[in-house]
Amino acid sequence: MTTPALVLAGLACLSAFGFLLWRVLRRPARPVGEAAPLPTSVRAPPPRSAAVEAPSSAVAGTASPDEDPGAADAEARIEAALHALRGLAFDDAPLPAPGEPLPPAHAEIARAAGALLARMDAQSGYIPRRPQLLPRLMQTVNNPDASLRSIAAIIAQDPALAGNLLRIANSSMYRVQSRPVESMERAVVTVGTEGIRQIIAAALVQPVMESAGSVFGRFPGVVWEHALLAAAVAAEHARRAGQEDPFAAQLLGLLHGLAAIVVVRVVRDQYAKRPELVPEPAVAAAVLDAWTVPTARRIAEHWSLSPRIAAALDEALAGPGAYGPLARAHHVGRATAALAILHRAGRLDEAEALRVLDGCGESGVRALWARATAPEEESVLPGAPA
Repeated sequence: MTTPALVLAGLACLSAFGFLLWRVLRRPARPVGEAAPLPTSVRAPPPRSAAVEAPSSAVAGTASPDEDPGAADAEARIEAALHALRGLAFDDAPLPAPGEPLPPAHAEIARAAGALLARMDAQSGYIPRRPQLLPRLMQTVNNPDASLRSIAAIIAQDPALAGNLLRIANSSMYRVQSRPVESMERAVVTVGTEGIRQIIAAALVQPVMESAGSVFGRFPGVVWEHALLAAAVAAEHARRAGQEDPFAAQLLGLLHGLAAIVVVRVVRDQYAKRPELVPEPAVAAAVLDAWTVPTARRIAEHWSLSPRIAAALDEALAGPGAYGPLARAHHVGRATAALAILHRAGRLDEAEALRVLDGCGESGVRALWARATAPEEESVLPGAPA
């Protein structure tokens, strides 16, 4: 090739490179606080951070090499939605991917929180006391022969629970006439058996949720909203499938939200011991990833809940491949609720949310989505913590 030809070829390469560089530099950056889109391809998660290592059973459900790529893609999208929801809860603070190293001082906070959660017992002050009426109440509402009057009599023994029931029976969702509902029996008749199941489950957990203050933005409020909605959708999924008790599915969803609040309280208190450190949402997120389900399992054990709930939490630790009907209902409930809240917050359009749900391979997901996005679901129960 002649010298002029080489010069011309070099100029052409430089021009092409300059054009590509110009295209890259002019690409607009994502505005601060804007949620990243849900992934369209499967990427293997990075290894779990040793700073907040969970019990070994928490990582037992590793996907096998011959796993259905479609199912793996659906699970990746669900995990992305849950990660985006957590970002919303932490006021859009940047959250690292699971396993990403933390700064040394903050990693020590995470290790201390994990150590405390690993040995937490009923005397620690973190596991809430089991509501005294819970065993009797659950036995009664799960008895198809129990009368509404017998349920009302049990509720009446707890002033706080009775007050919650009356307040909800008088809410716009249930009240059908101008005269206020003032008696327990009438309140029970007003909301019906299924309404009683939902109200009891939420009211048992709500006082603990309301007592949780936080230095982590709007985390308690978002978790409370997600727990209520996930529990309602899980109960509907169980009811449609006909394989599990809807009340157990709902209680499992609420228990997961309660455990998340407990985990963040532990992280908050560890930061209180180090006032020179500004609480970092990334630390709370890392500890939540590792310890929410084990903490829910610990609470279920101390509350002497149904063995089915304990088994479902063990399946949740093992991963989707181990899910039984109850754990599956819980998983679908959490996913649907997360997508619905992101959609409500303007972070996700409905078409993309439905694509994610359709990928789950579950029947009736469109009906569950309609339930999760119904206007009344925004205010089924009062008192979401601020």
